[in-house]
Amino acid sequence: MSYQEILKEIYDDLAFVESELKKYSRSSPTILGESSECLVQAGGKRLRPAFVLLSGKFFNYDLERMGQLAVAVEMIHMATLVHDDVIDHAPTRRGLPTVRAKWGDPLALYTGNYIFAQALKIIARYGSDEIVHSLAVVSLEMCEGEIEQINTAGKIDLSIRTYLRRIRRKTALLISACCLIGAVAGDAPSDLAMHLKRYGYYLGMAFQITDDILDFTGSEQICGKPVGSDLRQGIITIPVVYALKDQLNGPRLKEILAKEFIQKSEWDEVFALIEASGALKVSQRLCNRYLQKAKGELLYLPDLPPRHILIALADFMGTRNF
Repeated sequence: MSYQEILKEIYDDLAFVESELKKYSRSSPTILGESSECLVQAGGKRLRPAFVLLSGKFFNYDLERMGQLAVAVEMIHMATLVHDDVIDHAPTRRGLPTVRAKWGDPLALYTGNYIFAQALKIIARYGSDEIVHSLAVVSLEMCEGEIEQINTAGKIDLSIRTYLRRIRRKTALLISACCLIGAVAGDAPSDLAMHLKRYGYYLGMAFQITDDILDFTGSEQICGKPVGSDLRQGIITIPVVYALKDQLNGPRLKEILAKEFIQKSEWDEVFALIEASGALKVSQRLCNRYLQKAKGELLYLPDLPPRHILIALADFMGTRNF
């Protein structure tokens, strides 16, 4: 089942979110409006808004409030992407020129700040103290995760524990917060809200692990970036961590990655070594364990259509190719 088919039950709700995203992006008469609109038009999976909406549908669902909060979390996510592109000097994202590529780093930074501020405005109007607190904590953790990634760039002795802590901060906590926000906005009982929060956390961990696997196995045409893009930038991900521990292929891989400059032919060897080590399969098994934990949390939720959709999303995460 495709991603679009899984979410067909909330198609109209996601269309509302998309419409509101475009409205907010056009709200500035300055060049910030143009750069923000460009970012929205680049599209995306809109996964985080979907989690807000689906979590809310278990309880007291109001599209206006849920939809606006879904817009806010997507804006927070978009702001981090703009800043990431500046840090990474990225020319493209999803196959299209980045904001920094079109207007330069200074405007890209201000665009990210502007979108984040728009999100804060929405949250102040539609959120609660618990929602505000949750997103504040997550935003701080995301910054810590990004700094940790910068500080560990190029360090090939990265531990599995450090990697998991990094992706927890960078990815999992925001997805977890999306599920919590939908539940809280729908006046969910606290125990059920916590099960949705944990579902989002486990699925977020699996989501990032899948992304890191796709960095080596995905198609450039589909993923919008070259094979091994993260590793070329010095970002050590879980397949590399596992491959370096492999007794047969690890030593040669470490030897190449320790070099100050790596030749094109050596990059080809790096990717072959990672494949031969079995690290991609081990990484997939780790991903699957998180997905099983995520689906386990859903057993505590009412047997309603959103539960089946969230299960289908977890299954999709384990097999997606983009």
